[in-house]
Amino acid sequence: MGGEARASQRDLSRPAHAAARARIYAELSLWRRAGMAACQGGGAALWLSALPTPGVTGTFIPGAAMRAAVRLWLGAPPRSVPPAPLCRCGRGADADGRHFLSACGEQTSLHTRLHHHLVHLVAEALRASPSWTDVQVEAVVARGRGALRPDLRATHAASGVVVWGDASVSAPFTDATVAMAAVAPLRAAAAVAREALKASKYDGALPATTHTFTPLVWEAFGRIGPATSRWLRDSLGGPDRSGVRATLLRRVSVALWRSHARAVSVGYSRCFGIPVVGENSVAGGPLGAVYVAGRVGDWGGFGPRRSWLGRVYLRPG
Repeated sequence: MGGEARASQRDLSRPAHAAARARIYAELSLWRRAGMAACQGGGAALWLSALPTPGVTGTFIPGAAMRAAVRLWLGAPPRSVPPAPLCRCGRGADADGRHFLSACGEQTSLHTRLHHHLVHLVAEALRASPSWTDVQVEAVVARGRGALRPDLRATHAASGVVVWGDASVSAPFTDATVAMAAVAPLRAAAAVAREALKASKYDGALPATTHTFTPLVWEAFGRIGPATSRWLRDSLGGPDRSGVRATLLRRVSVALWRSHARAVSVGYSRCFGIPVVGENSVAGGPLGAVYVAGRVGDWGGFGPRRSWLGRVYLRPG
């Protein structure tokens, strides 16, 4: 009573985790370091803890798609056959498959579907909350020149404040964000930059002081933007709503990685003529224990990778 607060187990383990991360990063290029950093913290691994439920709105990821997603998450080439250096869309392709997640022009329709799906997941969570009314998707904000078309509008029941939201999935693989991974690997730099861009876009454009704006931004590998995280915590907060928020974040995480797996499959097939991997085959060839040990090593504290990989992925295809 009245003394210094005791440090939690998480606080005590942070220096050990930081030292382990530094040892691993020292052996990696900036490109691979950015990929590994993008998979850590900020809810990036929520898809791995989702219990599989069937249906379009469920969390089940089929076998071949799951294997492709795991390879992307681990930084392994998604297919054993390397892609050509130039994609059909005209841009350079990389062996890690990241090109298909954001930059490939042939994937525009898939990225659009993912965007709309994320918006509807957030809208569904708000409609289920008694704190929000009049939840609309793709309402229009009129302004002096043209009109803004945010993805979401909702009214807070108690205060009457109208919140406008604009969703986006940002890629953490640009030159600027890749460099940031060397300085602050656990900072979702791509999401922070996109949130700031969204906020500046709507600054001064909303019709009244009772209207406010929030970005809804996730990075491609699943990390949630800090402003987005704060707003969802406040909007779906409280002991009776924490389960709704957790379910929403898990469903978004699964949607991202399910879309990525499809993007890789469609991209290799459409852009390079490499056949789609079937459900009974192993995407990219077997990922053996030696490879996984080299990638995972003594990563104590880096999430559920060790137990999850040992139980699911190291089985024969």
